Amino acid sequence: MEDLIRNLTSFDWDFGKIPIKYGSKPRKITLTIKNIGGVQANWLFKLPNDSQIEMEPWADPGEPTEEKAFEQHILDNKIFTVHPRFGELQPGEQMELNVYYTPKEVKRHHLQAFLQIMNGKPLIINLQGETLHRRAYLRLLKDIYYLPPTPIGLDWAVTYPIEIKNLGITKLKYQIDTTQLEALNQNNYDFRIFEIQNPEGTLSPNDTQYIYTLFRPLEAKDYSIDLPIKISDIEGPSPHSHCLMLRGTGYHPENEDKKPQEVKFYEDLPKCRAYVGEEGQMAAFSYETIDFGHLESG
Repeated sequence: MEDLIRNLTSFDWDFGKIPIKYGSKPRKITLTIKNIGGVQANWLFKLPNDSQIEMEPWADPGEPTEEKAFEQHILDNKIFTVHPRFGELQPGEQMELNVYYTPKEVKRHHLQAFLQIMNGKPLIINLQGETLHRRAYLRLLKDIYYLPPTPIGLDWAVTYPIEIKNLGITKLKYQIDTTQLEALNQNNYDFRIFEIQNPEGTLSPNDTQYIYTLFRPLEAKDYSIDLPIKISDIEGPSPHSHCLMLRGTGYHPENEDKKPQEVKFYEDLPKCRAYVGEEGQMAAFSYETIDFGHLESG
């Protein structure tokens, strides 16, 4: 069975992090499916308990594993639900399939489901979501930020905006500890190699802002700093730890052939962000970055 599943195409549907709110609406992912073939297509969305056999009261199924018990807990509490669960599509027809994640308990949830196409190959759908406490919660998009290789001798530092977001339901206050940053600069003849323009600030619930990081290398070498971020909200300091990890490299502009290989700063960030409004209207934001190429002055 495991070998069969391993050969199937899988998709991850991540509902993200949601603060727990009693009586709140579940978060929804809408999938549009279309029959691009020439015959009728019947489909079925199967959850792990759909194939279970009802056992006699006297039968002892044995103790379930921890993973199986957690899976059954998710199913019993309807933390992930799907509507509709089955349907048929004529050639050229399309319809919407809604998957819901209800934040009922503070925990990270995951469930493996299958989208079965009759007389076709099933698809594995890995449902994921995390429910947070009713507090502020800071999100950084990366664990480590590798800044692009930067030539030494620049007149001005290069600025990199780093996105942060408050996923909680209360106002968040952040403060970046720049002790390591100041020590690195001091050990390099008080040259401002790294700077943070806004080391502290506040974010409203669901607010997105940017930490503006400046980098100007003094020598052709690697630089590294880890800056702890203190988070607090109306209830006091946050129990979650956060750290802004910056990695930068300087190189000599006359040695372009020896320029270190670049790890793209925005490489693993989403190019397009989906959005569903309160009334269900679906939209998608355009690309966050646009490359205009080389432009002539004037």
